[in-house]
Amino acid sequence: MLKLLYYDMKATIKRSWCYFIVITLLAFLVRFLLSDAFISFFTDINFIYGIVIGVVAGGFLAAMGVLVVLIIIVYQTQWFDENILSAQGQLTNMLPVKSHQIILSKIITSLIWSILLGIMAIGVVCIVLVGTDYFKTLAESVVEIGINNHVNINLPKFITFAGIYFITGITSFICLCFLSQMIGQMSAYLKNTVVLLSFVFIFALSLFIEYIAAVLMGITLPTALDMNGILNFCVQAMSKLTILNVCAIVIYWILSSVILKKHLNVV
Repeated sequence: MLKLLYYDMKATIKRSWCYFIVITLLAFLVRFLLSDAFISFFTDINFIYGIVIGVVAGGFLAAMGVLVVLIIIVYQTQWFDENILSAQGQLTNMLPVKSHQIILSKIITSLIWSILLGIMAIGVVCIVLVGTDYFKTLAESVVEIGINNHVNINLPKFITFAGIYFITGITSFICLCFLSQMIGQMSAYLKNTVVLLSFVFIFALSLFIEYIAAVLMGITLPTALDMNGILNFCVQAMSKLTILNVCAIVIYWILSSVILKKHLNVV
């Protein structure tokens, strides 16, 4: 199992590590473009140009971050297809490991990459903002909002819950892609179409089930839209939705394992 996990990580790292370096370099570039040293190149009359350039660069960095997340997800699904659903899958299934362990290795690999993406997001924010006037202004605004609304905003706690929710959400989405690929591979014809239809159907069904579960778990919008109510709602919602994400991951894992063991049509 550990050797399989090592092989999965090694295969996916070859495709993905360069994007983290690119994002890191872009983050340092944006940090410079937002700095006073860069803005000082412009005269007092058109200094606004420097600010606009920095803001546009920040938007570009955010867009690139989203693109990297999508690329990592695509690479995970491509490796899943190559290692299990293609001709190579016959060799994979001959390994002295059980079907659920093969799927679990892919899920753990996806979880690790989701954690790395979360760390990347935090790292980018730290590179761009920490130690700048923007970060100081943001921190002061958060404190001021808390004082004005008589609420103690625990920013580290909020970031932690948001990070865990992000990690489990990305992993759950990748597991859904895995299950859709498994279902599509069961079909003898129009496999890609079956993959797409199964993905749309399961995704819509999972959203409906999560909505019902969220209501039963008491995740409802606060009646009073004050700062305290909104923050408490966000923290409670993220913590409970994280549980739903974990449940979805387990269900996708079980279903994918059953298909791999009994119904997979590898060609």
